[in-house]
Amino acid sequence: MARAFKVRSAERDAQTDSERLGSISAAIEAAVASIRKERDALRARVDAARDQAAFATGTDYDEYLTRDAKDAARIKEYEQQMATGEKRTQELDRQLGGLGAVQEAFKQYFAGKVQ
Repeated sequence: MARAFKVRSAERDAQTDSERLGSISAAIEAAVASIRKERDALRARVDAARDQAAFATGTDYDEYLTRDAKDAARIKEYEQQMATGEKRTQELDRQLGGLGAVQEAFKQYFAGKVQ
């Protein structure tokens, strides 16, 4: 004897959809928050390196002529740190842009499905 075909209730389907899509939304939000946190901390470190390089560079117009080799090496290191930090910051901004697009698409297709 065959059993009658039954489907789940609309409420249960809505709950399942909300849970499934909610986990995706939460993962995107977590990734965005993590990227922003890393980017903001990195920007602070790049700014600090820039300040230290400016301090080490000095204020006299001809100071570079008499700069100690140790100071010159330190300035070069700060410049390298700033360049590396700027490159990483650009990558993080690119990732944020991409995830922003994913969030918009997610909202467009699944608006009202996630609580």
